[in-house]
Amino acid sequence: MRIAAVAHAPRRHATWADYAARLDAVVAGAAADLVVLPEYAGLEAALVDAPAALDPVAWRDRAAACAPRWAELAATLARRHGCHLLAGTIPWQTADGVVNRALLAAPSGGLAHQDKLILTPYERAPMRMTPGTGLRPVDTALGRIGILTCYDSEFPLLARALVEAGAAMLLVPACTELPAGQTRVRQSARARAIEGQCLVVHAPLLGAVEGCEIIDRNTGRAGIFAPPDHGLPPSGILAEGDTDREGPVVAEVDPAAIAAPRAGGQVANYRHWPEQIPRATVAEIQQLR
Repeated sequence: MRIAAVAHAPRRHATWADYAARLDAVVAGAAADLVVLPEYAGLEAALVDAPAALDPVAWRDRAAACAPRWAELAATLARRHGCHLLAGTIPWQTADGVVNRALLAAPSGGLAHQDKLILTPYERAPMRMTPGTGLRPVDTALGRIGILTCYDSEFPLLARALVEAGAAMLLVPACTELPAGQTRVRQSARARAIEGQCLVVHAPLLGAVEGCEIIDRNTGRAGIFAPPDHGLPPSGILAEGDTDREGPVVAEVDPAAIAAPRAGGQVANYRHWPEQIPRATVAEIQQLR
């Protein structure tokens, strides 16, 4: 199974055809069974023939208005290139408000989604986004896949729920504007691979778009992570890119090798997870003078 984590920098486009051609080239260039694009990659659709500047809520609403067309494009590209495509995320209008929705397209053109559950302070205000309401692992020809958008990856219980539901792979589309942010998400992704003894794919948004505060500056490095165990890299890094370097990072992944540590690894993080629970309920304070 060939997996590509794409570090992607959105840009303005004069026409939808220009944008569609660029996204087509990105997916074609990745040439993988699974292509993963970053959080808010879908905002590039809102940059087609866009005003010079808008406030964050106006950009949010502009993106939500073109989200259905963006979803159709994702389905078209997945069919055309015969791949599974996590097209990134985009603001999406629901009955409860505008959520940050990740969209996964299959080679058949079928679509599944996962809404971001825990919003960053910026998404709460000034973007005024609405959090998602539940985890939705996806059964695919590549196996069962879970999605943890950016900040969600920093909360271990969300990942645990996904791996307990049978997810062997977690996708982490991300958008971080500072080096500290990219470090938090990257290291969280690596930790989730260790805890869940699973594959984790991290794809970051890069660069800046003048006049769009949501993409005012972004940094990151793409990575594909595994549990560091028998038959896998001691670092747990299957592939990684350079910081702020645009393009795909690709790994050939053997699902059996990823699954093997759960059955007979050096350690048993996945199986021993429940042993924390009775030990973590009460912290007994000791006095030492």
